[in-house]
Amino acid sequence: MNHSTPAVLGRSLAALAVTAGLGLGVASVAGADSGHGHGRGHDNGGGDHAAGYVMAMTATTLNVESSGGVTTTYTISPTTTYTLDGQAATAALLVIGERVEVQTAPGAPTTAASVNIDLAEIRGLVLSVSGSTVLVIGPEGFTRTVQAGASTVVTSGGQASTLSAITPGTPIVAEGTIDSTGTILDAVSIDARAPEQQNPERASGLVTNVTPNASVTISGDHGASVTYTLTSTTTYTEGSSTVPSSDLLAGEHVSITTAAGSPTTAASVDIRPLRVRGRISAVGSGSFSVTNDGATTTVVVEPSTQIYQRGQLATAAVTFTVGEHVVAAGLPDATSASTLDAQVIVVGGGEGWGLLGPGLGNLGNGQGNGQGNGSGQGDHHRGHQR
Repeated sequence: MNHSTPAVLGRSLAALAVTAGLGLGVASVAGADSGHGHGRGHDNGGGDHAAGYVMAMTATTLNVESSGGVTTTYTISPTTTYTLDGQAATAALLVIGERVEVQTAPGAPTTAASVNIDLAEIRGLVLSVSGSTVLVIGPEGFTRTVQAGASTVVTSGGQASTLSAITPGTPIVAEGTIDSTGTILDAVSIDARAPEQQNPERASGLVTNVTPNASVTISGDHGASVTYTLTSTTTYTEGSSTVPSSDLLAGEHVSITTAAGSPTTAASVDIRPLRVRGRISAVGSGSFSVTNDGATTTVVVEPSTQIYQRGQLATAAVTFTVGEHVVAAGLPDATSASTLDAQVIVVGGGEGWGLLGPGLGNLGNGQGNGQGNGSGQGDHHRGHQR
C-alpha cells in the first residue's frame, strides 16, 4: 500500500483499547453491531426465538450468526412473514449485516415462521444537506450517507421539523434500513439535536485543518467548529506517549485542553486512535473492506498490525474471510477519506465483546482514565513511508 503520510505503528495498546471505545462524542454508527434493536417482532407461539446478524441469504435460506458466534441456517418458506421494527414489511428489506430476530415454527427449530428486521441507526454531525441526501461525518473521519424519502419523519428535539431546517454542524440521529448497496441508510426518521454545551477548558472532535505550529481547527463532538492557536509550549500526546507536533494530522480525533484564561489557545493536544467495526464485505491484498450501517471502510493491514482472534494475539499469518465480524483501530489513511491504517484488529465475536474486543482494555501495563487516555506504557514511532 502506498501512503502519502506514514501510519501510526506501535502505539500503547492500553491507550488504544481504551480510547478506541471512549470519547468518540455524538458521531458514531450504531445498529446491528451495537446491539441497537427494538425487539418488537411478532411471536407466533410454540417456536423458538433467536436474534443475530444476517451473514448470507438465498430465496429459501437465511444464515444468522448469534452474538455468541454460532451461525444457524433457517429455511424460508412462502408463509414466512416479515416485519421492520415490528411493522409489516417484505423480504426485500433484508440486507447482509442487518440484525434480525427469527421466530421459528413449532416443532421446526430451523424453519423461520417470522423475521423481524431491526432498524439501523446513524449518529453524527451533519456535513452537508443536498436535496434529500444528508452527509454525516463520524469521529473516525468517514462520511456516512443518509437518504431521506417522502415518508421520512423529520424532527428537531422531538418536535416536527423539515430537512431544510437541518444545517451543517447539527448533531442528528437517523434510523432506517440499509440499502441494497450496503452503503446508504434509507431513513425512516431523522431527529436533529441541539449542540451540547461543553467545558470551555476542554474540547474534543475531528481535526479538519492544521497549520503546523500555528493553529488547528476541529469539528467538535458537540456540534461546533473551533480554531485553536498552537504555540511553542503546546504539548502533544498519543495515549501515554509524548509525540512531536508533526503527528497532528487532519482526519484525526483529538482532545484539546486550553490554556488558563485563553479558551482558544491549546495547552495540550491528545491524539486519539480511531475505530471502525462491522462485517468484512471484501478481501484484497493487504486490506479488506468493512461494511456496517450505511458505511464501507477499507482497512489496511500494516506489517506491524496486531491481530487478535477470540481474544488471543495471533502469532501466524491471519486469513480474513468475508462475513467475519471485526473491530479495527488506528488512524485514517491520507490517501482516502474512507481508509483506515490499522494498528489493532480484533476478529470474531459479537455483541458481548465490549468496547474494542475481549479483554483488550486490560492489555499493556496501565489502565485508561475517564477521558479515554490510556496510561499503559508502550513504544511510539511513526512508520516509514512506503
